[in-house]
Amino acid sequence: MKKGSVVLAGMVVVLAVGPVFGAEGSLSGRIKLTGDAPEVKTITITKDQEVCGKERKPDSLILSKNNEVANAVIVIKDVKGGKPVTVPAKNIEFIQKGCQFTPHVLVVPVGAALDILNKDPITHNIHTFAVENTPLNKAQPKTLPKITSPKFEFPETIKVQCDIHRGLMSAWFVVADNPYVAVSDASGAFSIKGIPEGTYKVEVWHETLKKHTQEVVISGAKEAKLEVALAKK
Repeated sequence: MKKGSVVLAGMVVVLAVGPVFGAEGSLSGRIKLTGDAPEVKTITITKDQEVCGKERKPDSLILSKNNEVANAVIVIKDVKGGKPVTVPAKNIEFIQKGCQFTPHVLVVPVGAALDILNKDPITHNIHTFAVENTPLNKAQPKTLPKITSPKFEFPETIKVQCDIHRGLMSAWFVVADNPYVAVSDASGAFSIKGIPEGTYKVEVWHETLKKHTQEVVISGAKEAKLEVALAKK
């Protein structure tokens, strides 16, 4: 902590001065699809139809009527002087309901754990294909409504599936050691706040579309805009 001094009535008074932080900006924008969309076939459901239904579109590519892309992951890389990742006080919830994982893409801060909830009256299975972190592969009947995962200690992107309802139930965990991460919503929109001034590389990832990398400039407390068009692989 810095110290300063002022002269007051012939006396020197020492004042404690806290650290001075620069202005923090933000980045917002929208992710869209360019060109033809990959073919997404409707899934015919043959198991547990009373809960899962008879057919459903997969969650691997969700587009708005204007071809805006949901569930794209936006990461600002190598932020210098930024905030450390924060582990929430409570475990993050990951829900199985209607034979669907919610959310489909979940950002998990390094050091956090999940409460995996089964809200269906049938048995599911939580299977994570982790490489750097401890994998999880466990049946979850209705009599076991909550499973708590091990802590996620290393950054990586992890595929998740239910082996019982394979092909129908899938999701992704994005384990992040960086708080400057967002997932696009149903309208393709995203926002990241509290970014120190600087020039950064932004990566946009989606499970079925091509990865995109672009440079952005954060200037003071201003909001930078980023419009990204992703193409099919």
